[in-house]
Amino acid sequence: MPRQSKGARLWSDKASGFWFIRDGAIKRSTGCRSDNRAGAEDALRAYLDTKYVRPSDSRASRLFVTDILIYYGREIAPGQKSKATSYAIEPLATWWATKKLSDVKRSTCLAYVEHRRKQPIRQAKTDEARKKKVSEETARRELTVLRAAINAYHEETPLDALPIVTLPPASPPRTRWLTRDEAARLLKAARRLEDKDSSRALVRFILLGLYTGTRSGALRDLGWMPNSLGGWVDLEHGVIHRRGEDEAETKKRKPPIRIPDRLVGSLARWHAADMTETEKRKPIPFVIHYRGKPVDKQRKSWAAALEKAGLPKDITPHILRHTATTWLLHAGVKPFEVASYVGMSVQMVDDVYGHHSPEHQKEIAANIGRKPAGKAKLSSKLSPVRSA
Repeated sequence: MPRQSKGARLWSDKASGFWFIRDGAIKRSTGCRSDNRAGAEDALRAYLDTKYVRPSDSRASRLFVTDILIYYGREIAPGQKSKATSYAIEPLATWWATKKLSDVKRSTCLAYVEHRRKQPIRQAKTDEARKKKVSEETARRELTVLRAAINAYHEETPLDALPIVTLPPASPPRTRWLTRDEAARLLKAARRLEDKDSSRALVRFILLGLYTGTRSGALRDLGWMPNSLGGWVDLEHGVIHRRGEDEAETKKRKPPIRIPDRLVGSLARWHAADMTETEKRKPIPFVIHYRGKPVDKQRKSWAAALEKAGLPKDITPHILRHTATTWLLHAGVKPFEVASYVGMSVQMVDDVYGHHSPEHQKEIAANIGRKPAGKAKLSSKLSPVRSA
């Protein structure tokens, strides 16, 4: 009986020191040395693209996990704006390369998590960052992509047995927020960065984050005019549209909000500075920009500002969203209004931030230990009737 193919996968040839692609009888060099795993994965992805044939089998025991991932990556993921799916497919396809869909079960899912926890972070660029390993939460998010891929394929071609993807427990939500003093220190540090272009971009990012609670990605996508890539600031009507014109609404809501009073003057100045054409430059249509170009990430400037402000290194830009939500609740704004403003569900505000509200459990705290109203009357009504 012929041996069943394991599917296309990477193979490290220790004798030559290069990565190869093995696919049945095919052995093809990637041209990447053993220390260039990322390049080898790119070569494998390119190879898989050339031989892609849409799977149609409904038997979980005959389908490779990589078949499902490739199907999802080619036919479903392109319609999603987030890049997280493509980032997750690569490590998933590498580890599950030789496994069938029927091999997806609790033990293999947990084994994948342990495997990922031992791997360095691929995007790490410094020696210190390379010492860190992939977090359990990252592995969990990757497994949610595997689950989504399986479910998407099952909707198109019903499987004879639908595998269950087991996820590790979710990490508790981060509720760390900045005090007024910490926020002031961070903003002051951002203004004192040596690179003035980075300083300007980070100051705008911090102020917008603190006063609107908008997600980092949506902030960096903001423009001064309507566009299809992201939201825009409408100074005439005093509204910030956080969602692009052609952008579909998702679970990560981006409702329009009124421009906060404290940002009106700043936004007007920024708009005048950016949109005024000069002999040296054309108008800049992006609210947050670096030398006239849109900003994708601000890792270096953010880290530098944290250090200057004396704040912990592990604080991420997402803390601005936490801070805005917490400050609003501290001010007595009702949870459903906070949810509408920052773009969260009311349940999320209540579950994660509800304890910050001055109304949180106020009625319970006021009544704990008190005697029930009408106790005496109730006792007399329930007293036993004497027999004649």
